[in-house]
Order: sequence, then C-alpha cells, then structure tokens
Amino acid sequence: MTRQAEAEPALAERKGNRVAICIIARNEADTIGGLIDQLAGQSLVSVDGVSRILVVSNGSSDATAAKASAALSRGFADGGPIWSVHDTPIGGKARSWNLAVHELLDGDLDIAIFLDADIELAGEHVLAELVDRLAGDPVLLAVSGFPLKNIARKAHKTLIDRFSLRISSQTPAPHAINGSLYAARMSELRKIWLPVPTPGEDGALSAMIHTGGFTHPPRFETIARMPHPTHYFEAHSIAGFFAHERRMTLGTTINGWIFEHLWAGEHRDHVGERIQSWNEDEPDWIDRIIAREVAGKWWALPPRMLSWRLHNLKGVGWRKALARAPFSLAATFLNLGPCIAANRLIKRRGAASHW
Repeated sequence: MTRQAEAEPALAERKGNRVAICIIARNEADTIGGLIDQLAGQSLVSVDGVSRILVVSNGSSDATAAKASAALSRGFADGGPIWSVHDTPIGGKARSWNLAVHELLDGDLDIAIFLDADIELAGEHVLAELVDRLAGDPVLLAVSGFPLKNIARKAHKTLIDRFSLRISSQTPAPHAINGSLYAARMSELRKIWLPVPTPGEDGALSAMIHTGGFTHPPRFETIARMPHPTHYFEAHSIAGFFAHERRMTLGTTINGWIFEHLWAGEHRDHVGERIQSWNEDEPDWIDRIIAREVAGKWWALPPRMLSWRLHNLKGVGWRKALARAPFSLAATFLNLGPCIAANRLIKRRGAASHW
C-alpha cells in the first residue's frame, strides 16, 4: 500500500545533488511520528534540500504505516518534498533496504539518507552536515552518523549509566556505517544487493562499500563517521542489552561467513547482481552457508566473538590500557551470556532471520 502527497515534487538540490530521506521502520508506531516532526524542522528539508521522503513499514504488526502517513501529512501540509509510505508485509530490514534502493527511490537521486525511526536528531543541521561532508569529499561513498545514548544527557548518572557510556566510547567505528543514520551516494548503493536474510545489514553494507562489492581489498577511507554526535538513541534495559548483544553476535558471525563465501568466488565484477540472483533463485543460500559452518560443532561461534571487547587494549599504551581494562573485562564477562545464546540459535535453521 502506498500513500503519496498530492503536492508536486520540488526539484530540490544541495550543491547540485538531489537528496532523498528513507526511513525503514518495524513496529515503530510510537516513535515514527516524532522523528517525522524532527525532519520537518531540519534545515536541509526546510530549504528545499530534499526532494523525496520515503517510509518503508517493514513487516509491521502495528500502525506504523498509518502513523507515518498522518505525521507526513501534518508536517508537510504546506508543501515541501514529495513523500510516500510503503507498507510491506514481509519483514527483514535487508529485504526492505533492497526494495527501497532498487524499486522505490527515484532513479535520478544522487544521495540517500537512511534513518531509523526511534532516534532523536541532535540539532536542526544534522542532515545538512551529513550531506555536506559526503558531497565535499570525492573519496567518500558514505558518511555515518555518530550515535550517542540518551543517558549521556542525564544530569545525574547512575553507575550503570557511566559504565554503559564508558563501554560505548571504547568501541568506536570510524569507518563503518551505523544503520541508525547515514548518508550514501546512490551511484554506489544501486550496485549493491544485500543478502536476504541477514541480521547485520549495516555490517554487510559497510563491507560492500569498502571492497567495491568484493572485487578489491578493503578501502576504509570510503566511509567516514561524523566527528561529533549527530543523534541519540535509547539506552537498552538489562534485558534489551542482552537481546541486542545476541543479535549483534549472530549478525557479525553470519556476515563473516557470508564474506568468506564471497571472497572465495574471486569475483571480478561487483557481487551485487550475483546476490540478487541468489536471493531470488536460491532463497536458502545463506542457510546453506550457516549449515556448513556449524555442522558437527558444539561451539560454532568464532573465538573472536568472545574476546572482541578486549581488542581496544591493543596499541594504546600501558596507561590507557590499564584504565580501560576493568571496563573491557567486565563487558567481556557480560557478553558471555549473549554469546552462549547466539551459539545455540545459530545452529537452528533460519538463524539469519532472527530479529
């Protein structure tokens, strides 16, 4: 189901680039209206710097699509970018991303900004700064936002708050896409088809961009992160933390096996169309990769999944390593539970569909 504003689309440009905003949301009826209200106040949008806003309701079982449509009607009642809401009953963020990039977004776009529905932008110029950073550096193919937990704004932080913020600050990803907010060149995105299903779509997207679709060694300089916080997200509850870590462990592990499979093919051309073919003609291709990797193993996760939070102790000097060690060791201990749960799940058929 698609709903579209009646206003004619503005041929909006920023530095000669046509820009679109895409929100892929699943069961975000409670938050998506607030995000769209924020978009209406963004300088990039208010000065006709965006030509299109697309919302993809990704297998939602609530009123996400209806809430998005109402918020867009309210926020852009006086004109502005053309907008549409696409409600797809089939879940999976990677599947919805493929749909948005290859079918729903206009073919003449230059830059697309992707946002999650449950974030809060840190200021009215966030999206403009993302586009300016990307447009101003021809080496860059994508620019990631800089997420910050909302508890950072609390005047009086608990010990758990401080621990959570400290761990986050010790695991930066300056050359990887954070799926909650990023901008990318559409000329690059159109080459890419994400594997379906995968619980780690932003990791897969980063790898595709870094390697030119697995045709050359990684070029990490093609993705940059904004130097200052761009948006806030809600810190996880204890239960939410373990669920998030379990999903991230699954996604990272499965992506690693998919990447090994792609490298083994020694592809000369971008693997995007090959992945599209596998998605359509061999929908169990990822399940077969996972089955091969877990066969006969009681412990299937790579050892690095148990120790990755200790990697930030390397090459930083003994003083900094000593200061970080208590937090890194505690985080490693807390990660044992999610790893055990992920190891159990990954041996089940359909593990890549885990949300």
